[in-house]
Amino acid sequence: MLNILYLVNKKTYLTKMSRVRFHGIEALSKIANVTMYGPGWQLYEEKQSVEYNIKKLNKNFELVIAYKPLDLVKFGEINIPKCLRYNEMYDKKWTQREILKSNANLVICHHLNEMNNYNIENVKFEYIGHCANKNVFKNYNQPKEYDFMLVGCINQHYPLRLKVKQIFEKLKKKGYKCYIHPHPGYNLNDAHTNKYMIEMAKKISKTKICITCSGVPRTRFGKYIEIPMCGSAICGDIPLDKADNYEYTIKIDTSMNENEIINILEKHIKNNELRLDHIKRGLEFSKNYTQEKYAERLLDIIKNFLNK
Repeated sequence: MLNILYLVNKKTYLTKMSRVRFHGIEALSKIANVTMYGPGWQLYEEKQSVEYNIKKLNKNFELVIAYKPLDLVKFGEINIPKCLRYNEMYDKKWTQREILKSNANLVICHHLNEMNNYNIENVKFEYIGHCANKNVFKNYNQPKEYDFMLVGCINQHYPLRLKVKQIFEKLKKKGYKCYIHPHPGYNLNDAHTNKYMIEMAKKISKTKICITCSGVPRTRFGKYIEIPMCGSAICGDIPLDKADNYEYTIKIDTSMNENEIINILEKHIKNNELRLDHIKRGLEFSKNYTQEKYAERLLDIIKNFLNK
């Protein structure tokens, strides 16, 4: 088995709400020898170089994967092949700077349309679409309590979600049960327990139709996997990532007026057969995007990269 070093600040690992960054690594650790290390972990000396700290482990690593490499002293100077993974890459100036300053050799991208904007000499870019933890995001088989649910952060970065938030007021007046799941925040001391993700997953499972969007960058966020995994019909715009078939998604977008969106939502809430077909398609689609599948793809990419 390959020996892989994963560098991440322990506080970040424990408190960051975006657990998808770590679930993939945890799945990788089941099919490769993964050592978690970095500031806050036992033996690591934060003011010393990465090279100095690696030598303390007395272990040969084939690859180093790092989260926030520029926070690590002289990360770019180590001789082991270096890999970075990105959820978001829409800030090209900042992302390109991090890749170059860290001397990364391999970059794993979770958004295909954003990855296509990059071409850096001697850096290998590979795409793996967002995956989700099947032990968290699953059908909890609870009675459907809500007709519609709006999922994810709501601000200017997600214009369709803002529009749907306004539409919910009209839907409520029509007698529909609408729910907006509150964002718990970005850093919480017990984030590593997955409790907030489980709470959200159970709410999704209680909902007939969950609405989200691909944001300004039009990327396939994790919600496009997490929602169908929970046995709810997903409704939203279609990401620009062309690697997937989004037929499982009930399609709406910002070009539609409020009445057009309401008509689509009502059509699918009243027609159980139509809505259940979307749920069935989504469950089938999401089977290919578990964290176990992510780990398999990541390991294949790593092996091919090292062999070349």
